[in-house]
Amino acid sequence: MPFTLSKFGKWAKSGKFCKAALRFSVAALAVGIGGSAYAQTQLIPQQPAPSPSVTESPVPSTIESNPISSGGIQVDSLGGLDLDSIGTLSPGQGGLGYDMWRQSSLQDVFSLITQMPVSYNSAVGNNLAKRLLLSSAGRPLDDKPLQSAQSLLSLRLEKLAELGAYTDLDNLFQRIPTRSDNEQQARYRSDSLLMTGKNGDACQVIRGMSATGKDSYWIRGMVYCHFLQKQVDQALLSLDLLRETGEDADPLFEELALAASGANIKISGKSAGRVEPIHWALAALSGAQLSEDLDNFLNPGVRNALIQSENYPLERRVYAAEAAVTSGVLSPDVLIDLYSGYAFEPEEIDAAVGGQIKREGPALRALFLQAAQLQAVPAARAEIVKAALDQAAEDGTGFLMSRVIADLVTEIPHSSDLTWFALPAGRTLYLAGQRERADAWLLLARQYMLSEETAAANLTSLWPYARLSGMEGGERYGTLKGWASAQSGIGPEVLNQQLVMLRSCMQALGENTRLSWGELASLEIASPGLAPSAALLYGLKDAQNGGRLAEVVLLSLIILGEEGPSDTHSLALGGVVEALYSVGLQDEARSLAIEAAVLSGI
Repeated sequence: MPFTLSKFGKWAKSGKFCKAALRFSVAALAVGIGGSAYAQTQLIPQQPAPSPSVTESPVPSTIESNPISSGGIQVDSLGGLDLDSIGTLSPGQGGLGYDMWRQSSLQDVFSLITQMPVSYNSAVGNNLAKRLLLSSAGRPLDDKPLQSAQSLLSLRLEKLAELGAYTDLDNLFQRIPTRSDNEQQARYRSDSLLMTGKNGDACQVIRGMSATGKDSYWIRGMVYCHFLQKQVDQALLSLDLLRETGEDADPLFEELALAASGANIKISGKSAGRVEPIHWALAALSGAQLSEDLDNFLNPGVRNALIQSENYPLERRVYAAEAAVTSGVLSPDVLIDLYSGYAFEPEEIDAAVGGQIKREGPALRALFLQAAQLQAVPAARAEIVKAALDQAAEDGTGFLMSRVIADLVTEIPHSSDLTWFALPAGRTLYLAGQRERADAWLLLARQYMLSEETAAANLTSLWPYARLSGMEGGERYGTLKGWASAQSGIGPEVLNQQLVMLRSCMQALGENTRLSWGELASLEIASPGLAPSAALLYGLKDAQNGGRLAEVVLLSLIILGEEGPSDTHSLALGGVVEALYSVGLQDEARSLAIEAAVLSGI
């Protein structure tokens, strides 16, 4: 009588089947995918590899680890190199420098990286976090025993995975020999391969760990790999093994596995937690769509993959992309491409300014963008851009729209007939880092300030951005008191908070404000955001005084937190801007201050 899955399940439940046996069974099933150069021990004789027509791509026997350059010295990562020093970014590529950990304690660095947020509502924050984790750098000082079995490299890999930076993670793994992988590191390697479309390579890693790995991830991985090889029976057997491990149920994975087997099943949206790369890979393989109910539980890397996937509805991809662009983790170019997917009648395009518009939300923003793209006359384009920014300010998406429309603004010349456009153009360009172009709009407003009332008002409103950006001679064009007196329609509490934030950032950047703290103190201002940790601020100051660049970046990221500069106490924000500026990250310090100004409504 044949041995059926149901009989296997009864036998397993009888108590004669332990987890070790389960892992052995999974390893035995793994031979259907071919031999493994990744595996440390071959438990059973190797079977013939499947036909190349079944696999997605040939699987290399090893993952090459390219030599990397550290301070001009070529070292081979398969030799005696300290793995903690491996990175993908040299200083010329955005790295923070090989000596970025100079004089920093390994134990302190380890503790601080552990505390790093895994998301940042700031393009500057996201950029610095990735550069820190990807930089090729010498090892910190081993002056204290490390209170962890985890290596610094493994911790960096963990943080990159939590950030969802799988392309960066895959590039880094190409420099790390596979033989150095522990179980957790192998999982990050597998996830990065799955999310970069290297499914065959991912299965090589999964197969190699299936015999010894203790995490049920490897059994789920074998389910996926069997389906990838069109070995449905073996995939379902592995799924049955997964149920018998006693691990917490993963209803989403089970539904996706059944869909991959050919069952007619609707993905319910139930999940045991976050939607991870293994779920995404299995969904793509089965042709099933992840339920919209899961969108708030997507791993950041999975969210980025959904944004890029044409298999999902445009509106859903756009909503995800808008959130990602707003938080600074996605290039606006991706969202601009998605906006082009909306179709509008010519009458709707013509009505973008002054007409009756029936669109709202993402469709409205797409309408404005397309209308501006189609308009070749500078003045007419400027009118559309201003209407788009005004509408976005009402909707609470002004920060997003400024990022999306910046490239179009750069194409509008700063001519005398566009002095009324100086403020939206200048503010958008300062935020985009186009400081010279933004300065040109400020100077245009100054040129006509005596003859045009709007030009004078625009000059006053742009002045804080010019100071934060470091415009040479910017102090001649206004004062904080003058700026404050020109603000109307803002309550005194909000205005005073903006004053304190500007005063803090300008002082941090070495800009003279001609407004004393004594004058501000008399206003009894309550700064937004929680009071900063004294230990973190003193630690930041100490790292700044010691010139410990990477430690300054780490502490700055922790102080800013997941909410970024929009919800950071002015005292803390000023400290972060000053510290970054002092250790040579002047552009980043100024960009962070400008982000804070825009987010505060200035």
